[in-house]
Amino acid sequence: MTRDGDGLPLVFMTEGPALAVALGMEFLRFQARRKRGVRAFRRTLVTNGMPREHAARLAQAYHDAGSLRRMLRGADSP
Repeated sequence: MTRDGDGLPLVFMTEGPALAVALGMEFLRFQARRKRGVRAFRRTLVTNGMPREHAARLAQAYHDAGSLRRMLRGADSP
């Protein structure tokens, strides 16, 4: 921080890129876990006797429920 002024813009300039990279990496990890979870869910449904078409529909609904875009859009509504 600077002594003779507000150093907040300097902090954002130095820490901002690192924060953006960390958030981006965490988002990619989230997406990978989500994808593996949906695959495991669909595989389990089919293994336990559900028809592939029904399992695919349910897996798609499960995939959509974990959509970050939908979660953020839903956070705006009361």
